[in-house]
Amino acid sequence: MKQLIEPFFSDKPVIKGSVYELKTKCGKPGCKCAQGQLHGRMVVSASEKGKTKLRVIPSGFLVEVQGKVSRYQELRRARKRLIEVHKKMLKVIDEMEAMRREEIPVSGQNKASP
Repeated sequence: MKQLIEPFFSDKPVIKGSVYELKTKCGKPGCKCAQGQLHGRMVVSASEKGKTKLRVIPSGFLVEVQGKVSRYQELRRARKRLIEVHKKMLKVIDEMEAMRREEIPVSGQNKASP
């Protein structure tokens, strides 16, 4: 259990999303992108209020941002594992309760009406 919750106790900052290279055309007719050599820039893609937002990573910050995104993704994986463990625990607890449960014996004449 300690290993499951350990990632949540870090004070290191995280950034929600995924990092990837976005390739685009600028639209200038004489540019190299018009011949297929697209412009590339690194971005963070994240869902906010149901919409995907792209944020350009400033020059020189790629490694730092990748580390923060990686920590965020590890938190999400740890959260998922914790949910799975708790679901299994609750299932076992419910089964244990069901095995121990007894019904009050009711004789045929003294049944309570609903």
